[in-house]
Amino acid sequence: MVGAGLAGATAAHILGRQWRVTLVDPRSSCPPVFRAEKIEPDQVDLLRELGLGETLLPHTRRVYQIQAFYRNHHFGTRSIEQYGASYGAMVNTLLATLPAAVQFKVGRVVEVANNPDWQCVRLAGGETLTCRLIIFASGSNSDLLRALHLQRAWVQKYHSLSAGFMIARKDGQPFSFGAATCSSANAKTGIDYVTFFPIENTMRANLFAYPVGDNSWLQRLAHDPNRELRRLFPRLERAIRDYEVVGKVDAAITNLYRTEGQPQPGVVLIGDASQNTSPPTGRGLTKIFTDVLVLRECVPCWFETQGLGSEKVQQFLDHPRKKAADTKAARDAAYRRNACCGRTLQWRIHRTKLRLKMQLARA
Repeated sequence: MVGAGLAGATAAHILGRQWRVTLVDPRSSCPPVFRAEKIEPDQVDLLRELGLGETLLPHTRRVYQIQAFYRNHHFGTRSIEQYGASYGAMVNTLLATLPAAVQFKVGRVVEVANNPDWQCVRLAGGETLTCRLIIFASGSNSDLLRALHLQRAWVQKYHSLSAGFMIARKDGQPFSFGAATCSSANAKTGIDYVTFFPIENTMRANLFAYPVGDNSWLQRLAHDPNRELRRLFPRLERAIRDYEVVGKVDAAITNLYRTEGQPQPGVVLIGDASQNTSPPTGRGLTKIFTDVLVLRECVPCWFETQGLGSEKVQQFLDHPRKKAADTKAARDAAYRRNACCGRTLQWRIHRTKLRLKMQLARA
């Protein structure tokens, strides 16, 4: 298993229940990183299907209801089972509870060699590992792909912008809501929505947008978040009451890509190693958990017979459940961007209908 992020740690947990697994990563634990921070309802179901609900969910913050706002006007409250947790905390919880059959090696993979029978992985220190199956869970790192005759293809460069920060009430009291989402769908700024949810003992805010026109607001948000957030959402305090941003602002730009090339014998790519997802859609964990579920189904069948040729790897890629999850992720990415800032008449009408719908909901 190459990579001990959430995809690698999850896969090691599941496959390590039946087989010996070696998990390799340059770090012994996951540092703080700005990545997936919410477990959505469908992802909760997938976690439980994997048998990891009791392992992971007790270390998260439960959300029971979400207050929904459209351009800072309240239009509903929705019951939900959702959880907030930092990406690093989720990964480290899984790493701390790996099955006994999983060996964790701190090291950097510098070379791989594959064939239908045995695979070889060489580490930077010179150690060589042999196995029947290599699973790449190495995220966006593509350094080793060329040796496998695989390459990254851009789906859309500069697809979306994300910013994350903590907020607190100025009077030090807890917020009156458990979680909230304030939608904007502003074609001029490209801002889609900002969502508020609990992580540990704080309230986290994630803002998602698309790069249209002048995006200098992101730099201003990083330098003076309280002033810029009030400029971007001038009536936000009506929705969530008096607040202030505390701590630094994390920011990220997402370029959508997929990995292309003929399936390689003895090699499977999961999570962002195969293709990434659009952060505003919140489907990153859905892809990871679905990939691992499909692996759990495929690997026992593969190991029943000798060899692990390309035709076996193709079964993973063609699995209906995986294809459905990947297709939905791509469709959702295109829809959210167009619904927020698409310039054609179709999408302008779409946003007008949405505004009218929200006005009727408030009436």
